[in-house]
Amino acid sequence: MKERCELCKEEIKTTFLDKLDGTVIKTGGGETSKKHFVCSACQKEYRDKLKEKL
Repeated sequence: MKERCELCKEEIKTTFLDKLDGTVIKTGGGETSKKHFVCSACQKEYRDKLKEKL
């Protein structure tokens, strides 16, 4: 399944072990939580302010 970065809209590539080259951030709680996919470039750029940016 192809995922796109929530911030830059680029396609997130996978490593040779089929792991995402980035991260998944959950916002919300319980049943209302939502997953946000972020590429490694945006993860490095925003570091601690990643949740605020989403």
